[in-house]
Amino acid sequence: MNRLDRVFSRRPIGWLLFIGFLLLWALLTKVYTHSWQEESRMATVQTLVEQGTFVIDRTAFNRTGDKVFVDGHFYSDKTPILSVAAAGAYSILRSVFRLTLDPAICVPAEDPSGCRAFTPAGTRFTAFYWLTLIFMGGSASLLIVLFWRALLNAGASRTLAMALAVALGLASPIAPYTLVFAGHVPAALCLLAGFYLLIPRPGEAHPSIPASPGSAPAQAASRPDGRWRFFWAGLLIALAANIDLTLTLFVAAFGLWILLARRAMFLAFAGGVLVPFVLTSLITYWAAGRLVPLYLDPNAYNYPGTVLNPTAGGTNGFYSLEFGMQYAYDMLVGRRGVLAFTPLLIFAGVGVVIAIRSNPSGLRGLTIALLLGSVLFAAYLILRTDNFGGAAWGTRWFVPLIPVWWYYTPHAYSELRQGRFATIGTLLFWGAVLLSFLTVLPGLHDAWQDVPPIIRL
Repeated sequence: MNRLDRVFSRRPIGWLLFIGFLLLWALLTKVYTHSWQEESRMATVQTLVEQGTFVIDRTAFNRTGDKVFVDGHFYSDKTPILSVAAAGAYSILRSVFRLTLDPAICVPAEDPSGCRAFTPAGTRFTAFYWLTLIFMGGSASLLIVLFWRALLNAGASRTLAMALAVALGLASPIAPYTLVFAGHVPAALCLLAGFYLLIPRPGEAHPSIPASPGSAPAQAASRPDGRWRFFWAGLLIALAANIDLTLTLFVAAFGLWILLARRAMFLAFAGGVLVPFVLTSLITYWAAGRLVPLYLDPNAYNYPGTVLNPTAGGTNGFYSLEFGMQYAYDMLVGRRGVLAFTPLLIFAGVGVVIAIRSNPSGLRGLTIALLLGSVLFAAYLILRTDNFGGAAWGTRWFVPLIPVWWYYTPHAYSELRQGRFATIGTLLFWGAVLLSFLTVLPGLHDAWQDVPPIIRL
């Protein structure tokens, strides 16, 4: 164990990682809204606490274009669980600390302090700031610590695990979208946590081949703690999907893998999956007397003055082959490309291939499920959307996928450090980290701006 490994093996290091990033987010988090995404959620938060309703007709945040019209009233078109949780926190901020939601808009390019709380003239703490710091900053800090712990459990050196965890916080799309109120970072936390629980433990086999009674695989499959682990995995992955709707594809992909390779755990997983979906239906019924979420009703987007297409989710996508091909290119590697904005994902992809080929710790099946879900995810976005998520840094829809893909970067790093070209491979890897960080910097200033990547692939 080298000196850095000894330093990073100390017990408080996880807490220091969490606190350090939370303090960083506290310095950079925005104090006012600057996007339809944020205004849509804040509209629900404000009316729910101050007016006791999900109807957003009588709030200044109703100016958002991210809304639906149902039974003569406007509602936010965002998934409700995160907004309801934020409303609970806002009720405390309002009743105890007398903070109210200010509908002011702040554009970082026009504000000397970049719309941050700490300015040369003093501090400006708003309810929106605290909600963003609690739900986004808290989620991102937990995400980074969980990612670090997952790499350690996978056998990565403590130094490499710490370096990649810090890189995840500073050189990935996690950073820009931690400073604004959007659902991507909490969804990323839930998806990674669920994925982490699905990683095979020692003694677990592949029950697609029936295990004999009393064997180690059979005992591992029947342990109550194993069933609870799969229950919580299902709940967390479904919670991610009920925060960021398109992630439902990963519920299906991981569920298929469990059905084929961990059959004894499928009912536990399915039971966990049901909880967030039932909760969303109950909240929707409370909000508008319907069980089906409002954002799934195409007619809800069809009203005078709408700025979204009258389809579920508000987009059509793939208007022509030419448009679709150009849109796919720009989304993946071009001017809004996820690989162009996060070059380290290239090495994550290499790690995924290595994991499928070498099957470390029985990870092949789960990795194939992740790859399947990711391909379906990208295909859905290409076929059913048309705007990259609006004016924003990169294609923000991919943010929840970043941590689970980065989990595989140590596989690529280990491969690069072998053979005659180990030095070149190592330099390329950390060069990609540096390039990813430099690409993130404009997003730290303003996540809601359309900026080109440094390099288009």
